[in-house]
Parts: sequence; C-alpha cells; structure tokens
Amino acid sequence: MKMVVVLKENQTVIDEVELANSFIRRFFGLMYRKTMAKNHGLLLSPCNQIHTFGMNFEIDALFLSADYVIIKIEESMKPRKVFKPVKDARYVLELCGGTAKDVGLKVGDKLEIR
Repeated sequence: MKMVVVLKENQTVIDEVELANSFIRRFFGLMYRKTMAKNHGLLLSPCNQIHTFGMNFEIDALFLSADYVIIKIEESMKPRKVFKPVKDARYVLELCGGTAKDVGLKVGDKLEIR
C-alpha cells in the first residue's frame, strides 16, 4: 500500500497517510478497522463524497480541491452516515476525529502531499 505525507507550510502535519486511489480501496476505506493512530490518515482520490458505514470510530473529513486547498472540514463524523457531495472537491483526507483541530488545519489551508 502506498503511503504519503501531508505537509502545511513545509511542516509535516500527518506523517502516515494511506493512498486510496482505486475503486476498491476508496469503497472500503476505513471500514471495519477498530482504531486509527492520530498521526495516520487515508487520502481518497478522486473523491468528493463519503460514507461512514462499517466504521468504528469518528473521523474528520477534509475535502480538498485539485490543488490540495481545504474547501470543507467535517469534524468528528459519526459512524453509519452518508454525506452529500462537496462541490469542487477532488480528494478527501480522512483523519481521526479531532485531529484537524489538534494540528491546526482550517478551511483555506493549502496542503502538500508527498
């Protein structure tokens, strides 16, 4: 599985991000996992809508534009929900619930994926 790092202003904010860039990887995403480490995430590509069925913990979902600008943040999304598509989103970065706030991410921030 390919891993990437997420940076903001040349500082690492999430250092273990799985890349889900196939239909199967996007569909299953974080389903059925018991937990996820705070420094871990999942980057869904391409993606503009998510669900939290089969999940066992809350997540933060960061909807990103084609150039990795955060255009919407859904904080502490509970399991077993479906969310509307986000216009202009190209990627979704899923993190443990509360992580976006803990690391200081906000709408308008430009991220770098390496």
